[in-house]
Amino acid sequence: MRDLLDRALAWRPPADQKPKKADPTTKYYPVLNPFTAETINPNDILTPEEVAARLKVPESWVYEKTRARCRNPMPCLRLGRYIRFDWNAVITWLTAASTQEQNAARTSLPSKRKLVR
Repeated sequence: MRDLLDRALAWRPPADQKPKKADPTTKYYPVLNPFTAETINPNDILTPEEVAARLKVPESWVYEKTRARCRNPMPCLRLGRYIRFDWNAVITWLTAASTQEQNAARTSLPSKRKLVR
């Protein structure tokens, strides 16, 4: 997984491809990723529908993971009533969540409660 992430971060467009016209607002207002303190690529900003499609999960699961009551909430960018996701932050969240599950100690099942009379 780490190798895949490194290759994705190191990817550059082919030399013969024309560069896209730069967004003039990024010159004055760079978009910073609050999770990695790096600049966010506008192509990496996804809607909840796109995240659900990439993760192959229902859209309702994505919305549930963004709620504050969730134990390990998915990182998202809240824009008023809209939610957007930075794909790199989602990948980081997924890898961190998988290592936490592997490192977590297994707990025994709770014992049955005794009746109090």
